[in-house]
Amino acid sequence: MQKDSIINFNNMIRLDNYKFTGLDASLIGAIKSVVDYYQIPVTASWIYGMTGVAFLHVLDENLVEPNGGPPEPEVFRLARNTGIEINGLHVYAEGEDFNSLQAEAWEKARLAMNAKQPVFAKNLDIENQTSVVYALDDIGYYTHSWHTGYENSEDVLPWSCLGLSLCPCINCVNYRKSSEIVNPEGGLISLHWANPIPAVDELTALKEALELVIRLNEEGAYTWGGKTYLVGSRAYDKWLTALESNDLDKYFFSLFVEILNEARAHAVKFLTEIKDRLTETTARLIDEGIHIYSEIAARYKILRDMYPYMEPRESEIKQKAQCAAIIEELMELERNALATIKEIYASI
Repeated sequence: MQKDSIINFNNMIRLDNYKFTGLDASLIGAIKSVVDYYQIPVTASWIYGMTGVAFLHVLDENLVEPNGGPPEPEVFRLARNTGIEINGLHVYAEGEDFNSLQAEAWEKARLAMNAKQPVFAKNLDIENQTSVVYALDDIGYYTHSWHTGYENSEDVLPWSCLGLSLCPCINCVNYRKSSEIVNPEGGLISLHWANPIPAVDELTALKEALELVIRLNEEGAYTWGGKTYLVGSRAYDKWLTALESNDLDKYFFSLFVEILNEARAHAVKFLTEIKDRLTETTARLIDEGIHIYSEIAARYKILRDMYPYMEPRESEIKQKAQCAAIIEELMELERNALATIKEIYASI
């Protein structure tokens, strides 16, 4: 753990050497920020793989929640296997319950950071994104995220902003004003802190991660916070249907593609990283997985280049026929990848 990592100045609590690592999958980025803070020698690919996120495609029913899944409680459970115990709040609420949970999270965050424990939160500044909280003062939170660097992005966020996604940067402020967005009276309160713990053995960790991947894909969907999330083949089917009916928004699609491009690239790196620690039989299956996920990653790179993230937002999906063809290829490759995942799981 970092020594002398906390600074108190004008009632500010600040953790040095705690910054967002820059991953598109911001939940994984926050976990990587935590392991870096505690100087735990774990790569981003290892976290991606051992939480199962490297192998999952989770899509909300409205197609507008990049980083909306997979289910955070499952990811936090699996993150324990890598040497991090994550505790906190992850609750949907409205009205007075929402306000009470904001206050409870604020108190928990202060206690954690006073104890030199890193804190991170979702929907604090950017909707469906997780940001690290590197400092607190009497007013509220200071965050680092993939949005850090824009004008005013590091201004304090009052503690009553948790769950409202009120990024202070000039671009987000202007967008909210132009869109006449009204703050909701409820939402997701998700704030966590973490401690280092002993990691479990690698085979146990791998088997638990693959078990989650298989289960979510076989179920095909789950409900959280009153919304349905589609997994695997059902997620790809939803994309194809939405593309045909012109319901697929380019801005949100580009964000999904960035995340999945990153995830599948880390899937290849993770499988390469763990291959030499497994039996010869399992290692051969790992080689199959590396080949398939390399093919998947290559196609996501094509989609990422076709539909780059852009501001101001664009909604129209162009090159629809080519896009649909690539999604269909991805759907088939992911079926083959899941079959290999099941074989790897059975061989451990």
